[in-house]
Amino acid sequence: MFKFQDFDGKLLALRAEMTAPVARIVTTRMPSAPEPIRLFYITNVFRYNPSYLKNEREFYQAGIELVGCNTPEADGEILALLISFLKQIGLEQVRIDLGNASLLKDLQNAAGLDQKQKAALQRLLSCRDLIGLKKFMTENNFPADLCDVFVELSRCRKLSEVSKISLNGSKYEDAKKQLQSLKELQKALVDYGIDDLVYFDFSLTRQIEYYTGMVFEASVPNLGLPLGSGGRYDKFIEKFGKLDLPATGFALEMGKLLQALTAQGFEIPKDPKTKVVVACNSTKAGVEAVNALRACEVVASLDVTRRDLNKTLEYGKLTEADYVVFVESNNSPVTVYDLKSDKSKTVQLDAFIKSIGGKN
Repeated sequence: MFKFQDFDGKLLALRAEMTAPVARIVTTRMPSAPEPIRLFYITNVFRYNPSYLKNEREFYQAGIELVGCNTPEADGEILALLISFLKQIGLEQVRIDLGNASLLKDLQNAAGLDQKQKAALQRLLSCRDLIGLKKFMTENNFPADLCDVFVELSRCRKLSEVSKISLNGSKYEDAKKQLQSLKELQKALVDYGIDDLVYFDFSLTRQIEYYTGMVFEASVPNLGLPLGSGGRYDKFIEKFGKLDLPATGFALEMGKLLQALTAQGFEIPKDPKTKVVVACNSTKAGVEAVNALRACEVVASLDVTRRDLNKTLEYGKLTEADYVVFVESNNSPVTVYDLKSDKSKTVQLDAFIKSIGGKN
């Protein structure tokens, strides 16, 4: 995060993400809004992170938040919307890696680990080092049942596999609740038809402390960086006021989306709309002609320079217009100059619009 002082010595920071601003807006401006509240944003954020190139420390995010509901269906909607969006912009082989921010913490607490031990365990899980994990658990006197759960969760790759894992004992009550939430989420993903695109990663917890449930990252092959991430944060909004509202959402980095599209060979289609420059003797007739063209989804502009026709034709070619249409007066035929073939014809404006495929 970028931090600095103003002239009064107050500490200021550039906006690093949008979840906190959204939470503040919900508590101050939307206390009576019907729930769930569905919000979206597209804005710039700033992060001081060595992994970013200098010109990427300011970048644009697009995100959504669903506030006021903590059901599996709400989490399923967020994931389904994320996958749908990535596919609709043209990305292929979309993948979601999903973990649970509280599950690992609850199991670590049940094992009685300190912060140093938790960090060491996190590294082993992130590297998928089962041999190192088993050695660590033996050295730190993990109960046998807890060792089995850690190994089984580390091997899971789909939520359907997580649903087969069980825990017994009152000291695991919090962890059991998180396992149950993952089982319910799996059912919701099946209903949304996206369970085959979501993969379980026990080590994925995210570094942001406010997450309380599912956390996830979106990616595509050959990019090497997540396109965006998100998760559930049920205790965060209450920090900004009296509203105790559960919430879930995600944010995508626009620059990474463009990188991913480029890596997959995607090309932005050229604008197929016909471009027309309208020249006229009567401004009123010219304006009406431009409005008629635009109403039919033709890109039209009015020549407002009062130059002669030859210069208008030259201007049309320089701006890569398809036609110059000369309008003499209202309801009279127009002269159409085809700038590609250098031919001209006189027709009614409606007939010309129809000939170029204008849409009514």
